[in-house]
Amino acid sequence: MRFVVLPAFACVLALAACDQPPVNWTDPVTIEQPSAASRLVLEGITPRFVPDSTPTEVLPSSTGRCDRGVVTTRLKKAAAAWWSVRPDSSAVLYVSASADSGKTWATPVPVDTSDVSSTGCRRPPPSIVTVGDDVYVAYSMAAPEGTGVFFAHTMSGMVHSPVPVIYGERLVATAIAADARHVVVAYEEPNGTRRQVDLAISRSQGHLFETHTTASRSVDNATLPAVALVDSTLAISWLTRAAADSAPTRVVRMGTIAAW
Repeated sequence: MRFVVLPAFACVLALAACDQPPVNWTDPVTIEQPSAASRLVLEGITPRFVPDSTPTEVLPSSTGRCDRGVVTTRLKKAAAAWWSVRPDSSAVLYVSASADSGKTWATPVPVDTSDVSSTGCRRPPPSIVTVGDDVYVAYSMAAPEGTGVFFAHTMSGMVHSPVPVIYGERLVATAIAADARHVVVAYEEPNGTRRQVDLAISRSQGHLFETHTTASRSVDNATLPAVALVDSTLAISWLTRAAADSAPTRVVRMGTIAAW
């Protein structure tokens, strides 16, 4: 079962949050672009990228796995997510977790089987984060009810039904961060021609994304988001280009989630 809640109704469910900006942002500053698989983290109030990857050869076997799209995290708890392609070029999203820092891995669990595309492995990889023993993933997919960004998670070993973050015209890159209070999903805006990075905020452990806001600036051609979260403090990063033929620059900005 998939729960469909359109973002346009979010303010009806959170009237207090509609009276103030959902995030109080600082101005973006440049940050070094990581050269390998990395995760944006917050050390105090300082954002930085740290290496965060697992060799795919140590993961459980999975027929049709898109190895170039495997995402892993070894921070806090080791976990991995990937797409495995079916014969018709649709795909299943799997997650697996490790209780011993990646030495051994649990049997992969399908967290979303509803993809109806014919994209094969030509799709953005999912994004993943862990909180305690729970595994959270954000991803872009062509679902039966429409293309969009979605969220799924396992809690206490149970897979919870995926929920939509936003529907749109195209598949896009995502990033995810979470703690005991919030789940945040950063994503490339999937509608229109402007390249921007938006942010969805859940105060209900991802069962509903009550708030959506734009994170990048109007002057940015923003792609490939990264996000970090500690309590109500956010760091969000993206690539931007001054012109189509110019070299990309990675920037990061800090924000504070407004209290309800």
